[in-house]
Amino acid sequence: MKKIYILVFGLISLVGQACKEEFNRPLEENGSATATVSNVTVKNTPGGAILTYNLPGDANLLYAVAEVETKNGKMSYFKSSAYKDKIEIIGLPDEKPRTIKVFTVNKSEVKSAPVEVTINPLTPPYLHVLRNLKMAADFGGVNIQFKNETEADLAFTLERLEPDGNYRREKDYYSRLKAGSYTFRGIEAEEAKFALYVRDRWENISDTLYATLTPLYEMKLDKSKFRDLTLDGDSFIYTDQWHIAKRYAWDDTWSSDFNNPYGNWLNVTTNEPNNGQPTHITIDLGVKAKLSRFRINHYYRFIDRGMKRYEIWGRSDQPKDGSWDGWTKMISYEQKKPSGLSGESYTAADKEVWLAGDNGDFPAEIPAVRYIRVKCLENWVGTTNLNFAEITFWGSDKY
Repeated sequence: MKKIYILVFGLISLVGQACKEEFNRPLEENGSATATVSNVTVKNTPGGAILTYNLPGDANLLYAVAEVETKNGKMSYFKSSAYKDKIEIIGLPDEKPRTIKVFTVNKSEVKSAPVEVTINPLTPPYLHVLRNLKMAADFGGVNIQFKNETEADLAFTLERLEPDGNYRREKDYYSRLKAGSYTFRGIEAEEAKFALYVRDRWENISDTLYATLTPLYEMKLDKSKFRDLTLDGDSFIYTDQWHIAKRYAWDDTWSSDFNNPYGNWLNVTTNEPNNGQPTHITIDLGVKAKLSRFRINHYYRFIDRGMKRYEIWGRSDQPKDGSWDGWTKMISYEQKKPSGLSGESYTAADKEVWLAGDNGDFPAEIPAVRYIRVKCLENWVGTTNLNFAEITFWGSDKY
């Protein structure tokens, strides 16, 4: 019986090996190469080119391939099927002219003679971004501003010079925004030399931008100092619900479980007639501060009275009445649902955005303030009553 098992196992192994060899064979056994492509035209693009050509009328044609030397003598290959008449070359590190060899390949994986063309790539996105890249001190860190007109996937890497003379990586920031501003936070408020460079998804790395900067002092405002301030004209807040009150907007509790968003019931909700007029509430921060940023964590998940479009206003002196005289609009914000799905249908991206909360940076030119108004222009059902679970501010009282 043992011998039978061994024999059967051996047969299975042979069959498996035969199948493996069969799978690795070309689709056909034909040693004759197909004709070459013809009438090749070149459209140079940032970091590459688009080649358009005529394919030979050969039923044995499988695909076309372009070969190009990228960097360090490494060859890259760009393929296109027999049903397309163009090849896009991407990811080249510079603007140097390059000779491209274009082949056709038949179903036996036999290559044709090459057709050579010269391309002159435009400036790759990671180098173009470097030309307009700015670095400056910001609250709690270093701010960068950039323009990325081709919306390429890029990484911005910040490094700081250490006492031992070596640069240490602080953080990476990934973006494909057409234009953006980002602050690397969590950096001590002391003078240091920083280095910044840009990297693309082909690991092409730009030259380095250097700057000696002193990040501005930043603290999270102490919510134990926050107070309710209700003025004439402020929106009515539910008073008959135990879990709704203005003070719950700064009690440092909110849901961190997307699948159980109401595990923390405490929130602030206004209850005004649906007359199209914005609603607002007023808060005393208890201290005058130059605000750098805010975060609002929501109670509802892109539905109901959760704020969709809203503004934050501020002033330094105590208001004498409920008018808007003396108030400064500090920021306009819109909460966006990445998936665009309606109702309670969600994607992983929706979950990530909701859990992170609404995060916004205040413009550097706004004055120091003590009193805050949150003004809701539109919620997720198209009316103006507001709702959220928590509001947090960062800034400095050393202005």
